[in-house]
Order: sequence, then structure tokens, then C-alpha cells
Amino acid sequence: MLPVEINGVTKNFLFDTGADYSVVQRDSIFGKTTKISGASKRETKMGKEYISSMKIGAINFSNTIALHGDLIGLKEQIPDFGGLIGQPIINKANWFIDYPRKKIRITNQNIADNTFKTLEIHRENGTPYTYISINGAAYKVIIDFGSSSEFSLPKESKLAKHLLQQYKFMDNLRDRWTIGGTQKIKEKVGVLPLVKLGDMEFKNVITKINIQSQIRIGISFFKDYIIYIDNLENNYKIKKLSSI
Repeated sequence: MLPVEINGVTKNFLFDTGADYSVVQRDSIFGKTTKISGASKRETKMGKEYISSMKIGAINFSNTIALHGDLIGLKEQIPDFGGLIGQPIINKANWFIDYPRKKIRITNQNIADNTFKTLEIHRENGTPYTYISINGAAYKVIIDFGSSSEFSLPKESKLAKHLLQQYKFMDNLRDRWTIGGTQKIKEKVGVLPLVKLGDMEFKNVITKINIQSQIRIGISFFKDYIIYIDNLENNYKIKKLSSI
């Protein structure tokens, strides 16, 4: 969550690499509308506008396109909620994210050194995807920092059915805050002993199987890492904090 000054007023925005658009919280919609679907596969209508000024720290992002709408569920959970920072802003800079220490640096230079591991990234409509490996098989996943989960996947996917047969999962009932409002979901939660990202090993990964659109790794997957989003070289670089 980042403090963002939008047209002179500071609000709290969520940093969401999985969002094709930035979204501004507004109680009502104006102008031309478009239909949007979120990670939960729910749909809602939103307006579209250009924001003259969105300032994060000392960096001002001017005249950026954004959607707007009433994000019921999220706005009740986050004080002074302003919306989502999506790809139209994220892809305009490089982002050095120290997730364990909750610090972020924005730059237009390459500030990563050779101790970082480079992730293979593919983009679809600006959204970043990579591949993970489970038991020797590769799976395409979205890198979605708008998700607080470590690893999650649709219940109808072949991978979900395979994991349910191989590992122990428990039933869980919880609220999920997403586009279209708050929803109570039933899910299966388990722990995968090993997930590989390139040559890096992630052990005891908390995994959730529920209703959603795609397989994704969320921000908590990188809970022990510094993440460097390098839009100059169009890749992601990561480094485990203990190796610094």
C-alpha cells in the first residue's frame, strides 16, 4: 500500500502488478463506461478518465489513463482508500521493492547488481507472467502483487486437481475483497514442500485453490525477497534478503 497524491489529495493506493489499469475510487461513475473482470472472475462497470497528476514520493506521473468506480469492500478495509496502482503507472518506471522492510524506491535507472537473479518474464496486455516448476513440470503464472496469497490457482485447473490428489488440503471459508465487492469464498488450503522459480527454491509454499481466473503468485510469495521491476530491460530481478 502506497500513499499517492492524486490531484493534490493524498490517498492510500494498492500496488497491483496484476491490474491492466490503474483504478481510482469514486463513489459514482461518469463518462464512457467499460466492463471489467477481476481475479475472482466477477464483472463490474467502470468509467475511464485521464488523471492529470499522480505523485508517489517525489515522482509525478502525469496524464495517465485510469478506470474509476466504487470499490465496495476495499474502501471499507483501507483508511483513505484511493484505488489501485496498475500497469499504466508501473511500466513508466523501475521499482525497487524491499518487501520485508516495507520500503520502495522509484527510479529511471538500473540499480540492480549481479547478486540479483533475473526472472524470465512474458507480458500479455502489459501484465507480467513467468513460469514456476512443481515436481519437474513447468506452469505459467501471473505475477500479481495485488494478491496477498503466496500461490493460488483455479479449482477447475488440471494443476489444482493434481495437487489435491498428491498433498493434504484443508477446507477454509473466508472473505475476499475484489472487484465487484466483498465475497465469501470456500477454498482448499495446503502447503507445497517445494516450488521452483528458475533455479531458486521456495519451500513450504502456502497454496490456495478457489474460484479465480488464473494461476498466480502473489506478493507473499516474495516475503523474504527484494524485488526489482526493471522496465528498462523488461524483466523482474529478485534477491533473497538473507543474501544481502
